[in-house]
Amino acid sequence: MPKLPECDRLNLIMSAKGFGQSPQNPKIDKLVKLAVRHCRQRSPEGLDSIFDNLPVNLNKQVVAATLAALQQDIDTLSWYCGYFAGEINRAEDNQKPNSITKLSKILITTGMEPFADFVPYPGCRIVILNSEKFESLPEEVKAIVQQAFVVMENSSEEVQRVNDALLQELVVE
Repeated sequence: MPKLPECDRLNLIMSAKGFGQSPQNPKIDKLVKLAVRHCRQRSPEGLDSIFDNLPVNLNKQVVAATLAALQQDIDTLSWYCGYFAGEINRAEDNQKPNSITKLSKILITTGMEPFADFVPYPGCRIVILNSEKFESLPEEVKAIVQQAFVVMENSSEEVQRVNDALLQELVVE
């Protein structure tokens, strides 16, 4: 099978996910397509231009749809996690060794899903949401996580308070 140009592959991925087929919100489809392009180009400034100017409800939709569109591209998906953790703020950061990005890739390849089983948070942190799934990972993977980060266990109420506080910081008014 011939290799498709990047833009054609992007369009195929988008149409396979149903993008552009819902007449109710073509604006979201357009924003998602742009966000995916910025992710593939490793352009944090481009993503900032999208996410910094959207109301919260649209922001959440674009984030979720972008995650879905990147599902088969683990390298880009892990880069996206590094972006959300605040590890990648400008294009120059793409040249640095990014531990959240690498750790996200390891977690994703072992079956954990970003924003479902683990969440990259601003401040270069990762929160494990699915502790059972994390505990079932191979010991080498858990050791890598524990070497790279200080692992702290928190109650679900404490995690919820942190999550609510971070969401308040991200609210665009």
